[in-house]
Amino acid sequence: MLKALWVAFLVIVWFFTLVMHSMVFQYYSFRGIAYLLGLFWLIYIAGLLFEQSRITDTAWAMLLGYAIGMIRLLDLLPNQQQYAHWLKHVPTFIVGSAGLLFILIFVGLLPLVAKNIITSHKAKNRVLGRDA
Repeated sequence: MLKALWVAFLVIVWFFTLVMHSMVFQYYSFRGIAYLLGLFWLIYIAGLLFEQSRITDTAWAMLLGYAIGMIRLLDLLPNQQQYAHWLKHVPTFIVGSAGLLFILIFVGLLPLVAKNIITSHKAKNRVLGRDA
């Protein structure tokens, strides 16, 4: 039961992040969503640093919402007919691969980089005798 509540919470976080991405882009443009990405990534790093899986899971859901929000930015192109005309000349597997690439960057690559940063930070502190 608790696991189902946790998954429901992560879905809610994902949805609100998706909505937040659109709102931040509308009011602050690309600079705002870049700051938002930095905030989500720092939350993920903090979860890794403090070894709290609930924080990292929540940040992962935020990054997934961010990635899908970036894909949804294609809806904001000024001339949708030109985009649709251009898109029909591109093979479907390339469009799908581009969408998956966005998701993999924000949900796979950035968390992996964060994990490597925290692992090297902890290894360095162990060598220096600071880690208890």
